Amino acid sequence: MMLLAFLAAAAQPAETPKAYMERLYASYRDPNFNPLDHPDLYFASRLVTAMKEDARMAKGEVGYVDGDPICQCQDPDGLRAKIVRVTRQGASKAIVEVIIDFEDSTLRRVRFSLVRTAAGWRIADVSSADEPSFLRAIEDANRKARSAH
Repeated sequence: MMLLAFLAAAAQPAETPKAYMERLYASYRDPNFNPLDHPDLYFASRLVTAMKEDARMAKGEVGYVDGDPICQCQDPDGLRAKIVRVTRQGASKAIVEVIIDFEDSTLRRVRFSLVRTAAGWRIADVSSADEPSFLRAIEDANRKARSAH
């Protein structure tokens, strides 16, 4: 019986990048959801490492990461996200473009670079009009903070 359940689970199609992002944005319906509480569940390892180094060097203060890169906000109340394009890059990478809207602000177009890991899709980088690479910006800020010490 367990073998049948395992085979059935193995036969299930893997989650698509679009479904992953839809599920991720649906998590914001929980008012206590914060992807930064468990970054390994949402971000690729290089980005997690950079964010953890930023937090460590900030020593309890606000470092470079001063908000949630997924909602592009500090407070997700009123968040509406619409996935407008998914571009697969082979079996293990994808670009997902999202329009983020809050009732009191203008629309923001955000691009997520996803990588497929053993645990599923993870965000490798975030790009927006005012920040072409969230990962590069954090790594640059971390380098500057290290050299200042």
